This record gives sequence, C-alpha cells and structure tokens, in this order.
Amino acid sequence: MLSKLEELILLAVLRGRADVTAGDVQAALSAAFGREQQFGSVFTSLDRLSEKKLVRWKKGEPDARRGGRAPRLYEITAQGRKALDASLRATQVIGGALASPALSALGAT
Repeated sequence: MLSKLEELILLAVLRGRADVTAGDVQAALSAAFGREQQFGSVFTSLDRLSEKKLVRWKKGEPDARRGGRAPRLYEITAQGRKALDASLRATQVIGGALASPALSALGAT
C-alpha cells in the first residue's frame, strides 16, 4: 500500500505526463497543500518509489540554471500505475463511507 505522500507524488508525476522533475513535483505538492513542501522529502520519496519500480527516471539535458547539472526526469511505470489505482480505489471505498447521510447529519462531513 502507498503512503498518502507517495500517492500524491505518483499523481503529480502522472499529471505531468513526461519529463517531470523533482522540482515540478515539489511545486505541485506545495500548491496542493498551500504551503512549501521540503525538497528533500520529495526527492527521498521519489528515490524510494524508484527503488520500488513505481517510477523510473532518465537524465535530462544539462541546465545552466542548475549549474550545468542534468535533472532527473521522472515517469510513472505500469507497476506504479497499478499501485496508484489500487490506492485510489481503497481511498474511494473507505471515503465513500464518510459521505453517508448518517455522518452528514452528525456534521462529520
């Protein structure tokens, strides 16, 4: 099962289609949370997802803004897509219980 951060990172990579950098993912998460996300936690999570073979990366073109270093360009793998789909399905099933009329009447939603 994916952590919520891993789920959101996979969604950000998937949303970006191709050539997504860790900086792109960080910006997407920062926008979603409404506060700056730490680059280190994003990069560490991307490395962990890569080790699990849920994302893969390739070297991009060297960039002068990055001191001549080439960025890692991430994309989601088929295995990553399956894990993301399963995680989103589980969230939807459990989250569906929160949308019940009984909980709404209690002010829980």
